Amino acid sequence: MPPVIPVHVAIRTRLRDSADHAITLDGKLEVLVAEKPSRNTGNFHGKIDFSQPPWYAPVAHSHLELHALSRKLERELRSELSLPRRYRGGSTLNTRKALDAVCRLAEGCDDFMVRLGIRELEKWSRRASIALELTEIPKRLPRSPGSPEPKCPFCENRTLRTKPLNGMIFCINPSCKDENGKKPEAVMEFSPVGEWVMVWQDGISGVPA
Repeated sequence: MPPVIPVHVAIRTRLRDSADHAITLDGKLEVLVAEKPSRNTGNFHGKIDFSQPPWYAPVAHSHLELHALSRKLERELRSELSLPRRYRGGSTLNTRKALDAVCRLAEGCDDFMVRLGIRELEKWSRRASIALELTEIPKRLPRSPGSPEPKCPFCENRTLRTKPLNGMIFCINPSCKDENGKKPEAVMEFSPVGEWVMVWQDGISGVPA
């Protein structure tokens, strides 16, 4: 039987992992700041009559957000420990030094503060993954003009979403479960009659009405 890791140790290890993951993502962001996105990231389809910034805006914003977040977390933990404020420059190296300092300072801080740091770093990492196109944003299912949004066949709410790149369809209603207590999920498959249909986790095929 593996040894039980105390909670106060486990959450500080998780904080270190979250900081390391953020540093890795930030390195990828920095490389792509001057690149153009591989696909349209917005919903605007009309004519743009103003000059575009010479950088990939979502990536640049995520990169700068981590700069601000790392310094904010270090400032809050130093305040928690009654330490004088530490000023850091705006370089990427200083961002990484700030995150390293956060992990060291967490050893003497309350568990609540450590959990807050983990939550903020993981929220940033999710946004950064979207900006890097590593994570796909769920979208509503396509529908014909004038037609209602399709309902989930399990909870009968209009809460179906899709990730088109991997063909997944799922319900975002937290209380929605199938008869076996599983979250409804489907994939798009090509049927023998030559049509694309949803195939749900229970094997049932069809488009919900």
